[in-house]
Amino acid sequence: MTISLFRIAAVAALFSAPVVSQAAPAAPASFDGTWQACQRYDGELWCQSLQLEQRGAQIRGAWNWRASNTGGTNLFKGRVVDGRVEFDPEGCSIGANGCEPRTPSKQPSYLLQCGAELQWGDARMTACNAKIDDGSRYRRVARDQVDTVDFSAQAYFDDGKAHPSFDCAKAKTPVERGICADPAAARTDSAIAHLYAKLLPRFSGDAVKGLREDQRWFVGVRDAAYEQAERGERAKVLREQLDSRLKDLQRIREFPRKGLVGDWNNFAGGLEISRDAQGVYRVRGNAAHPIDGRWVCDADLSGSGSDERVLARAEGDADGTGLQLTRIGNALRVQELDVRGQPHPASEFCGHNGSFDGWYFQSMPRQR
Repeated sequence: MTISLFRIAAVAALFSAPVVSQAAPAAPASFDGTWQACQRYDGELWCQSLQLEQRGAQIRGAWNWRASNTGGTNLFKGRVVDGRVEFDPEGCSIGANGCEPRTPSKQPSYLLQCGAELQWGDARMTACNAKIDDGSRYRRVARDQVDTVDFSAQAYFDDGKAHPSFDCAKAKTPVERGICADPAAARTDSAIAHLYAKLLPRFSGDAVKGLREDQRWFVGVRDAAYEQAERGERAKVLREQLDSRLKDLQRIREFPRKGLVGDWNNFAGGLEISRDAQGVYRVRGNAAHPIDGRWVCDADLSGSGSDERVLARAEGDADGTGLQLTRIGNALRVQELDVRGQPHPASEFCGHNGSFDGWYFQSMPRQR
């Protein structure tokens, strides 16, 4: 079963249901906000949500659908005409390669405001239908109850203007002004802010402080790289910094697996942790200063422990410096300890001023 069948069923039910006409509101309130419709189909609950943003008569939106093992997101544009929203037949579907154009529908879809709900239909639906099926009846819900899209981060909605995560009228720093001068950089900046805000609630306590520190480090490096670049290269350097950070955040698992095994990363580098059949952990790590690689870290260690904590050392150096890996909530805390189990003041795995110490976040493997 695909969502297209679900939508066909919903529309068929709409056309077959008797229409109890009520006068459509003459001056509807704003369509802004998040709305949801749920319906049981073949014993399974299907939920769809609409995220709408209205600017005057223009509408931009996202339609999300979710079931047990599948889902998707479509973006669309529209306008308010005679008190109802008319969607363009064209749109795009968000996928691994961005938002890919959809096959245009034969005719526009419409949203009609009916009291406290929205009803979805086609051009023949000019009045509210009291018996419309639940799959076409959207009720307002809190934003945090549905998946949302950062519209300003989507090229589909690009209007040639910069829409970053901050107000360009208040831009003060060279980097902020640089972002506001480049719509593509502004789009990526907005995507970073949206994803970062989405990730924060997944962590708690010291782990969330670690993610905040990681983000502050990125901002500091981004600003320094921009200001150190030749004037003619600044826009390119800024885009590279922003693109790299967005990819790093996109790799972080919102719902990490239990234990220590997996890829763990932060802004400077990462650790790859595996465990063999005897329960011995192997830890491969590398990191570097994000701007110029003035220090580089490299480690290939092993050790034993639990699913929550391991002390790994270099092979044949059982009494040497090691990395202590501790799972805390959804994050990993790494500390370099000396033979007495005390914090080591100077790393034995890194160049001058480098260190593996810090917080790491479980990530999906890099695409090769």
